[in-house]
Amino acid sequence: MIDQATRDYAKEGDGYYDEYWSGATGWKPPAGLDDDLRQWLDPLLVRGHTVLDVGCGDGARYGARLHDSGVTVHGVDISSVAVAEARKRGIDARVSCLDSGLPYPDASFDAVICLEVLEHLVNPEAVAREIRRVLKPGGRALISVPNTAFYTTRLELLLTGHFNPRGSPVTQRAYPWRDPHVRFLTFRSVRAMLVEAGLVVHRTGGLECQFMRVAGVGRLFGRTHTFVDAPFEAVGRAWPSLLARRCVVLAGAPERKE
Repeated sequence: MIDQATRDYAKEGDGYYDEYWSGATGWKPPAGLDDDLRQWLDPLLVRGHTVLDVGCGDGARYGARLHDSGVTVHGVDISSVAVAEARKRGIDARVSCLDSGLPYPDASFDAVICLEVLEHLVNPEAVAREIRRVLKPGGRALISVPNTAFYTTRLELLLTGHFNPRGSPVTQRAYPWRDPHVRFLTFRSVRAMLVEAGLVVHRTGGLECQFMRVAGVGRLFGRTHTFVDAPFEAVGRAWPSLLARRCVVLAGAPERKE
């Protein structure tokens, strides 16, 4: 059940996210699919299957990958600006407030992706329950969120007293109260939330584990990737709860009982 406060937030949010996706705030999410995420995403893209992208945005990040894989792609987003762009990229997208439920029947999709979305929502557990509802029995869900326990966030709060919400470089330090992130999750809390929502967690891992590159060491060499990245990335993958910038979870709906 959606309360009035959530409805009011959603009503304000559609205008905010129209500005967000148009770039009117001074920044918009970058296009392009990183290799880390591709390794998690590609196994879900089975030709002939139907996939739902929850919080699809403008489809610039991984819409082309979905479209070219031979799956049928549906998407929902609160922003009409983003949805219009996603449709141009071949996604059957529609405008919908995620906090109000997903506009699809039960057991509609073979797979659901929800990448860097739950942290934007007042009630992320409700959306996780909706993902569980629209998945076919045994269907898979790929979910990622920023890791609030990432070591630079901890250090910044400890040393400066500033909590960095990390939703946008335009807002994160100068205007954190305008930042699009409203929920802050860690590996432990996102896993617990998904289980509470009725999903079965199959695997967890980290994205952007090049923790020293994130801290700026690569700039010393005048490049974005250096010979030091491989060992640091290996350490980051071994200890993602502290050294991965983003959490990724492969979950699913329970198999149908005979």
